[in-house]
Amino acid sequence: MQIFYKLNLFYVKKFGKKEQRIKILFDHHFFVNKYYLHKSATAENLTRILNITDIELQALSLKNYTMAFETLRDMYRFQHFWDEFTNPVNAELPIQSIISLCGFSSSQEFNSLLSNHKEASKNILKKSFS
Repeated sequence: MQIFYKLNLFYVKKFGKKEQRIKILFDHHFFVNKYYLHKSATAENLTRILNITDIELQALSLKNYTMAFETLRDMYRFQHFWDEFTNPVNAELPIQSIISLCGFSSSQEFNSLLSNHKEASKNILKKSFS
């Protein structure tokens, strides 16, 4: 499977349209490399990595994921946080450690995310306990 992925990536890089190449690279960095877990995961940094403008990044995010880049990043950070928080292996870890592991620079940033996205976080929690 890994060879197929690498061949596909090579083909798209060499022969694909620019929009398709950028989408493949975005998916690779964001999902495969879990870019959203980096503390420096900002739209500005990702535009430098992908060599595109902020407008192109926002357009790509809206077109393919129907949300702004920051919202997509925050959603995946929170989902990762919840997966780690509910994992029995991490039962003894302090909450601050899990928050830091998920790309948040501080507990204030995490609290701000929760307060700004109450409905989305509530839906994730409902799915986990239903």
